This record gives sequence, structure tokens and C-alpha cells, in this order.
Amino acid sequence: MTNFTADNGATDGLEPVRGNLWVKRLFGLLNYNGPIPNQSGSHDLSRVITAVTYVDLDFRHGWDAVPDGTLDFPPDSTWFVDGRLSRYTDARTSFCQGLAAGGFTTRCR
Repeated sequence: MTNFTADNGATDGLEPVRGNLWVKRLFGLLNYNGPIPNQSGSHDLSRVITAVTYVDLDFRHGWDAVPDGTLDFPPDSTWFVDGRLSRYTDARTSFCQGLAAGGFTTRCR
């Protein structure tokens, strides 16, 4: 999940809401049919995206998630410092619903 803003403004405390929005947008792409920026015409993505992977990672310790005493992404950054779906109930629910609605064989546990 990302927690970016166009102006790089503070997003502290908005992770639950923005995480859920990010997940819903992700699954919205699975059936998207419409314009794509810098492309002419309309594009049907319903047969393009065939797999979804989510890396459930605590980013506070960087990409490797090794707690080596450093914080690669500080808590006040626009990154989700803890991108685990288990932290954000609505985002996790939307992710599970998206898998089920998309006909994916893998389900949430």
C-alpha cells in the first residue's frame, strides 16, 4: 500500500483510510475499461491483470524487514511504515473481497 500525496504533504494517521482506498483502486483496475493517461482510445484491462500479489511487509526496517536497529522509512514519511494488511481491518476486508469477487482461487485466511 502507498500513502503518497501529490504535494508530499503529511499523511500521518490516515493510513487506515488511505490503505483501504489503495486496495479498492487496485481491484478496480481488474475490470477497468476506459482511457489511460498519454494513450489514445479506450482500453479494456479486464483480461490484462490475471494475478494479484501483496507483500505483507513491515517497512519500518526497509525492504528486507530486518530489524537491524535502523528505520529505513521513518514514521513521518509518506510511506506506510507498516504495510501489513493485518494492521488495517478495512483494507484487509477489501483485499479479501477483491480476491473473491475477482474469481481468484486463493482466499484470505
